[in-house]
Amino acid sequence: MIHTFLKYLKNNNLDYVITNGYRELFDADSSENDVDILFKRKDFLTIEKVIKAFCKKENFKIVQIYHQEVYAKNIFLYCPTTHQMLNLDIYGKLHKNNYEYFSEDVIFSSKRTFKDISVLAFHQELFHYFLKKMSKGDLTDNVFYYLKDLYFHDKEKCLEVLSNQLKKTNKQVINAFENDNIQAILKNRENILSDVKKGNTTLSYWLKDKFRIVKRIFKPTGISIAFLGPDGSGKTTVINGLTSSNLPFRKTDYFHLKPIYTKNNTNEVTNNPHEFKPYNKLKSYVKLLFFFYQYNLGWIQNIIPLKIKSSLIIFDRYFDDLIADNKRYRYGGQNYMAKFFRFFIKKPSLYFVLVTDAKTIYKRKQEVAFTELENQIYKYKSLVDNQRYFEIDVNESPNIIVKNVSRILMNKMNERY
Repeated sequence: MIHTFLKYLKNNNLDYVITNGYRELFDADSSENDVDILFKRKDFLTIEKVIKAFCKKENFKIVQIYHQEVYAKNIFLYCPTTHQMLNLDIYGKLHKNNYEYFSEDVIFSSKRTFKDISVLAFHQELFHYFLKKMSKGDLTDNVFYYLKDLYFHDKEKCLEVLSNQLKKTNKQVINAFENDNIQAILKNRENILSDVKKGNTTLSYWLKDKFRIVKRIFKPTGISIAFLGPDGSGKTTVINGLTSSNLPFRKTDYFHLKPIYTKNNTNEVTNNPHEFKPYNKLKSYVKLLFFFYQYNLGWIQNIIPLKIKSSLIIFDRYFDDLIADNKRYRYGGQNYMAKFFRFFIKKPSLYFVLVTDAKTIYKRKQEVAFTELENQIYKYKSLVDNQRYFEIDVNESPNIIVKNVSRILMNKMNERY
């Protein structure tokens, strides 16, 4: 995907520079998951339009955009045919502490090429990548030797940039590269980082940053989804497969049934879900009122903040399970009352209804009678509308099921853009 995108930029005369990691893009096993790419300021401001045009041409989909800084965005692209994900880390300037350590003119006038890809000059890549890894506390031996290789590729300019950018600690860094001594850098990490120049925040930049934060609150980048289905439908397997795949979210949060945190927040195994008799109608309706309170308050307290933090929020079961399997929740009231209350309860953006024929599920688990299982499957299927509720046939391999779920999720994410 990345090579197709870079070719598109070249054909449309858009200048860019890949700041680091470009060698891995040519590895046979490259996943192309994360590419750092710098654009000129004017092009950064219109980059979303450019990428939308590219996606339309190549039949890719934009599924996520994080605007993490005024001049920094993460844009995730998804290919429906190959199920690949590309994360473009896009920048409009290279800076730290509001200090732009290389100007746009200097970068683009001195850029070089690597296998026909535009990359930073050796000395610029050295300082930028060094600063990036030091800031993250991720200066490994492999990174150090890569930086050392850059240093000796253009020693004169590397010495110059280190001396100019690090007034107090440049000798320590230079000696570390010269004497192959990574520990000299690691021991002085805080001093080196504090030695980086600091810039001033302009009023314009401050206002743009505050607008970015407000926009993120009103248009959160997280999403909530729920998995429904009878015991034996494989909800846990599908959820585990989904969370271990490549997804365009900062984190994943898990809830069982309700949007509230429990002690372990895990699904307790119930061997006999219909062990106890249903409550009477009065007690059942009181339970609905309590659910109404829990779901809506829990949504405000827990789910909304997680959506703002760009989380994928996964529910294993949700309120709808009470309608399909009322005996599990000891609900003895009328079904239409449960459906009525559902209108007033906050809902996930997507539901995945995991079902297949009753015989297949019954072979996996015999926790309820076969006729009861058939009735549950019928009720679960009746929820499906192919808009918010999607039926997923679990009589497939886990890998195919996860791909089907991911495809629906990515299509939903793409609707935002």
